[in-house]
Amino acid sequence: MTARVIFPKTLTFRSEEIRRIVAQLPCVCCGVVGYTQAAHMNRDKGMALKSSDAALAALCSDRPGTRGCHSILDQGGIMDKYERRIFEAEMVVKTYVALVERGLLTVAP
Repeated sequence: MTARVIFPKTLTFRSEEIRRIVAQLPCVCCGVVGYTQAAHMNRDKGMALKSSDAALAALCSDRPGTRGCHSILDQGGIMDKYERRIFEAEMVVKTYVALVERGLLTVAP
């Protein structure tokens, strides 16, 4: 008889509401308005695993004639892995600061 090891499925935080709120912000990298997407950090994902919605950055999408910050982060090849991790963390922090300062994210007592 072969022993089977079963690993519990990792729970990943999901919130369409947070994704939609983040997408309302201007791009926290370049400041463009109207093209923002909720960009996930590129960690803890792969093989059908998704990154948590708790670590989102408000980054702009591609638009006619301009490559967006989200695309540059994901497919840019202009930063090494270490630089990209630092950039991602900085953009997530800037996003949460923007959400709090605009009153879009509050902490319940």
